[in-house]
Amino acid sequence: MASRTAILATGLLVGGLALAAGIGGLTTTDRIQDALSALAESDPVRAEAVAAGVVGSERDGAWRAWIVVAAARQRQGRHRQALEAYRQFLALCRDPAERTYAMDRIRQCRMAFGPPPRPVPASKLLSRQRRAELAEVDSLQYTESTEHFVIRAYNASLAKLVGSQAEVALRRICRIILFGQDYPHAVSIYVWADVAEYRKHAVSAAEWSGGSFTLRQDASGQTVRRIDLTQRDDDGNFDVAMLDRILPHEMCHLVLAELFGDARCPLALNEGLAMMAEAEVDNSRVLLAGAAVAGDRKIAMDRLLLMDRYKAENVAVFYAEAFSLTCFLHRRLTPEQFREMLAHIKGGCPLDEAVQRALYVPYDEAFLERLARSWENEAVRQSQFLKALHEEEDTAS
Repeated sequence: MASRTAILATGLLVGGLALAAGIGGLTTTDRIQDALSALAESDPVRAEAVAAGVVGSERDGAWRAWIVVAAARQRQGRHRQALEAYRQFLALCRDPAERTYAMDRIRQCRMAFGPPPRPVPASKLLSRQRRAELAEVDSLQYTESTEHFVIRAYNASLAKLVGSQAEVALRRICRIILFGQDYPHAVSIYVWADVAEYRKHAVSAAEWSGGSFTLRQDASGQTVRRIDLTQRDDDGNFDVAMLDRILPHEMCHLVLAELFGDARCPLALNEGLAMMAEAEVDNSRVLLAGAAVAGDRKIAMDRLLLMDRYKAENVAVFYAEAFSLTCFLHRRLTPEQFREMLAHIKGGCPLDEAVQRALYVPYDEAFLERLARSWENEAVRQSQFLKALHEEEDTAS
């Protein structure tokens, strides 16, 4: 029954579209109808072949056949390829009902294949001897180049490692923020031996930071893209957090700064995305966010989104809630919707209005309140799940 309903929905959607596709002649219309008939007759292979031929013809309206290509691939269980076809359709479609249909199918495809497995953080693969080697500081500064980065460090092996991990982090950031688009710029990365050297050279960085980014115009008008990092911690050991957390975090801030330009990105969203870019999830943030929204330490969503600076006494709650809220939005929205939300925020919309526009729903003054309630419930559920998991592990051990 579900399959028949899906075919009927696709037929209703594309049946009307076929007329528009055939304005310049009946051939395109007939071929789309032929593809729909094949889909209805449970022949998705032929349906895909016919519809792909329509798309390849590049006639007026032929792009609408992408929806049939996508449905045929989904019926064959080729969910990743179906998702790409639905995105091709969305790229040119502006009708709210049609977009809603396609985005619902995208959600189904994503649920079918699930998120890609997160790679093991680099620091987890380092032996004690390897960490000791990475903590060594030479008198010479070494330079290593990769596709997107020029790394300068006082340890040749570390320069190579930072270069490879920077590329891994950038790919992750491009998936989260740029939705698979390549980052077209080169970035300089400087790794300083210790905090004192770092502060000497990263003059605009906050005193408490161990890493920072720079995006500015130099005297010649060239854009400077730079990240400064610290090699060793206060005890003289190699700072593994630099690889797993600080490098991807600051890189995400850099990409976001370039993406938004002079527009304002809410601090909570900016920090939330930067934390999502880190090599692994910090479960303490998930636990704290759930405890905060369920107790008296909560920073309400409307206030959270307006904060430009966080007070010293609530900085941990701010980061935890920012991470929780950003993850919530990223899970609930399709990649296309999330991209549109960011575009609307860049255009000056507050977050709640940006989400409504991305969802193509009418403006509702009560939407922020409902969104906040949904997020808070999810934050509590996530926290309770983690606590139960930890208790189960403690009992088992």
